[in-house]
Amino acid sequence: MPDGSEHMQPYLDQASEASSSLPGAGVGWIDALRRRGTDLYGMHGLPQRRHEYWRYTNLNALAGGSFRLAGDPPAIKLPALPHQTLADVLSYRVVLVNGRLRQDLSDLGTLPNGVEVGSLQALMAAAPERLEPYLGQVAKLDDMPMAALNTAFLSDGMAIFVDADVSLEKPVHLISVSARDDGDAMVQPRHLVVMGRGASSTLLETHISADGGACFNNVVSELHLAEGAKLNHSVFQHEAPTSVHLSGTAVALAAGSTYDSFVLQSGAEIGRSEIRAYLNGPGVDCRLDGIYLATGKQVVDNTTYVEHAAPECRSRQVYKGVLDGEARGVFQGKVHVVRDAQQTDGHQLSRALLLSPRAEIDARPELEIYADDVKCSHGATAGDLDEDSLFYLLSRGIHPHTARRMLIEAFLSEAIGEIPVQQVADDYLNHVQQWLSDHVEERSDGASQ
Repeated sequence: MPDGSEHMQPYLDQASEASSSLPGAGVGWIDALRRRGTDLYGMHGLPQRRHEYWRYTNLNALAGGSFRLAGDPPAIKLPALPHQTLADVLSYRVVLVNGRLRQDLSDLGTLPNGVEVGSLQALMAAAPERLEPYLGQVAKLDDMPMAALNTAFLSDGMAIFVDADVSLEKPVHLISVSARDDGDAMVQPRHLVVMGRGASSTLLETHISADGGACFNNVVSELHLAEGAKLNHSVFQHEAPTSVHLSGTAVALAAGSTYDSFVLQSGAEIGRSEIRAYLNGPGVDCRLDGIYLATGKQVVDNTTYVEHAAPECRSRQVYKGVLDGEARGVFQGKVHVVRDAQQTDGHQLSRALLLSPRAEIDARPELEIYADDVKCSHGATAGDLDEDSLFYLLSRGIHPHTARRMLIEAFLSEAIGEIPVQQVADDYLNHVQQWLSDHVEERSDGASQ
């Protein structure tokens, strides 16, 4: 339902004022795409709790409109990555600072024939016709209000094109750095990945902050996978605790393609990952997994929508979280099976550990099924550590701190073990262990606080 109240439409004026100076201005279809984003955001404003997919996450922190669109990226050095293992992995490195490509920090080396990795801004200037069939075609702005705002500011990000039957042996590592820029910065990066028929690639994303300043990072990614294409996609979000990080990913999957996603969230005051996957051809395999770690008053939201629009497709979703202090977790997962999508196999599971009586989880797994030959299931559990397991370890003389950490690590390791790239799995486990050292070993006994 449209919201005409001006105070819930912050950043609309900024988008309108910037439109004529943004990259690609004057290109008809780009102007029309930006106008559509501006009009939809102007009509609906920030999503409210009455919006189906935003009922558990409050964006009042953005309502004041204090964030200003970041300008040219500041001349900062690349901060130390929280996962040193991945920093050492051979990859094609793309570094964005405040959503803009920093060529001096990036390292693409020599790309194989049939692969293009670069700046979305550069493509809008040099070859907008290459983007037209893909940009704005998967993210449904009516269903993704923050993607509408991102589209209104459409300017830069990363673009990847992998031609048919090309296998990219090294991963592409996108490192996105948020940095204060004369105040609280707003960043609106847009990423595009186009995989040709039978192509395969691995995309790693790391989202970090260069300093402790507040930043509003609103990321939108559109992924196109042609027949038989395969994409492994791992996302690590560890932005400053004063930041708001919103991520919306829309992926279109053609027949026989495979999409394997894993999201680890442990940063930001509000961290939200929304993934919308459209299984458009038979034989698609889609996996959406993730873990989240939160303490203090953090809010961590994982929202998914999987549309089975063709027969004989498979989807799996497993999200696990650990919440301490007054942190709040959200899992909303919907599997939608259309009438003709017979022999669908869909599964989703949410499990959360609450280490404090003040922590909470809102879980809403949902199935909407119109076909009759399907195998679908969903479930959600939440609670403290199993007392019997904890007692067993304590009775063997294991220190309470160590026992709690062992059980939590085992709980999360099961999900991490599903990551197809071993270096990523190892690195994420290292991060989990460090987080547990910082937030669990400080307990004075085995009881929850």
